[in-house]
Amino acid sequence: MRKFLYVLATCATSMYALEFGTMGNVSASMGGAGVALKNSAFGLYYNPALLSASPKVKFGYSVGVNIQEKNIAQLATIDIANMQKTAQNLAQTFSGTGGSGAVDGVVSAIDKALDSVLGSSAGSGQTQTTQQKLEAYIQSNKNGNYNNLIDKIKENITNSNSLTNVQKDLITSVTGGIDFDTLQMGNGTTGSITNTISSITIGKGSDKGLDKSMSDIAMVQNALQDNHMNLVSQNGIVLQLGSRPLNDMIGTFAVGLFGSLYSNISLNANADRLRLIIEAGGQYYELKITDDGYTYGLSNQTDYDQHSLIASLQDTNTQNAHSIYMTSFVLSEIPVGYARTFYFKNGNLNIGIAGKLMNSVSMQSKIAITTKTNFNTEMNKIVQDFKNTTMDKAIGVDVGAVYEIDLPKFRYLTLGLVGKNLNSPTFTSTLQDITIKPQARAGIAYYTQSGFNLAFDVDLTQNDIIAFSTKDQKSQMVGGGAGFMWKGFDLRLGAMKDLRQDNGLILTGGINVLGLIDIALQSSTKFTDIQGYPMPQYLSLRVGGSLSW
Repeated sequence: MRKFLYVLATCATSMYALEFGTMGNVSASMGGAGVALKNSAFGLYYNPALLSASPKVKFGYSVGVNIQEKNIAQLATIDIANMQKTAQNLAQTFSGTGGSGAVDGVVSAIDKALDSVLGSSAGSGQTQTTQQKLEAYIQSNKNGNYNNLIDKIKENITNSNSLTNVQKDLITSVTGGIDFDTLQMGNGTTGSITNTISSITIGKGSDKGLDKSMSDIAMVQNALQDNHMNLVSQNGIVLQLGSRPLNDMIGTFAVGLFGSLYSNISLNANADRLRLIIEAGGQYYELKITDDGYTYGLSNQTDYDQHSLIASLQDTNTQNAHSIYMTSFVLSEIPVGYARTFYFKNGNLNIGIAGKLMNSVSMQSKIAITTKTNFNTEMNKIVQDFKNTTMDKAIGVDVGAVYEIDLPKFRYLTLGLVGKNLNSPTFTSTLQDITIKPQARAGIAYYTQSGFNLAFDVDLTQNDIIAFSTKDQKSQMVGGGAGFMWKGFDLRLGAMKDLRQDNGLILTGGINVLGLIDIALQSSTKFTDIQGYPMPQYLSLRVGGSLSW
């Protein structure tokens, strides 16, 4: 476990982009809003046009770490054996894989119930199969009211000597939820299997225990495709050089140093090998879960070998296996920014640009998941592979605009727009190149002379999270907050929401004392249970400070 945590702390799965990110404590504590926020020292990161919108000498530093988790904790508790057992129990009850007594009892109960409700019309001089009787019954009850058949089946099940009490309880509870229109009976017509139910669909709500088991299985199948755990540390220091006279003459300048670590672990499941197909008694059966219920029916060895989740974990061919991906991606940036103000009758337009010298160090690893995988050995290999890192460099370009409205009732209203990494800087890595796609964000802020301010930002693009799960992981943040500034003391509150991640509302807050001591915290309202302890699915802590004059 200690080695696993070490690897997580220094690994990030490759993906084709990064999120917009967070730098600086003021924005972090105001719902992540910073594109139009003039009183932050980190305008160079959020929007280079902010340099001339607030032409002062500013110094700021910020260090932080955040962790984001989706379904990884659930994957750690997966009990594949229990999933297989649930499917096998259904097979034994409806298909006779554990002995013919149970299935004979079920089919006999249905057959006798059909004889009873059909009466004399069931005979007509010919021997009919149970399937033929069922079709005749459905044809004579086109209104869909099968209550008399359901009552007779329950009665016959209760009186059966071929079923255990557990099987009786299960069958009587789900009988009312059976879709008789799609029920298929074997009776010797499906291969060599006699007296079987070859396909049965049961509606949700028929049995609470079955609903819970099926819900757990569906959760596992979803988690296998949609998961990631990210550990990110973004740190920076900035120096802005400006004054109103200097800005009017030539503009405002800033330089910084940003260092970030992006760490991720995710499971990339082979989407073609996630079906719950089991082998029992020499035959193959598949359990399908839909929004309305569950369908259980016959399958075959070909589908089992090619599509079964159980078979995929026993396959020694690592090319088709589910895999755990890990990558470390360390990115350092030296940004240099410039902005200039253009004055108009009812407002000021600020245009800014930042060029970034970017250097990366990365390493990616892959572990195939089979019953033969030795995870201790694989983890040792990963730790050793960290000396085989890949280094690369690139240039990044950010462009932004800030419009300050100069009208009597809106004198302190500011609008901002920024495009980051417009040239899509790309870095070579071990398994797959890492490309940071362009990101666009808009913001609005309002200030008062008393020290109260409001800010709100929205991502205009869906940004890729560094993850390698089967489903692409996206992020699109909206958020804002309020700040209260007094001499020597600031208090900030806010909230934000990732529209592409199901981690709930993220609450933010921060406090600053004497400028250089600043703490900001972000925490989601949705939690994951880890060994009995609730942990926010999104959690961030930043420490920093700033001065301006």
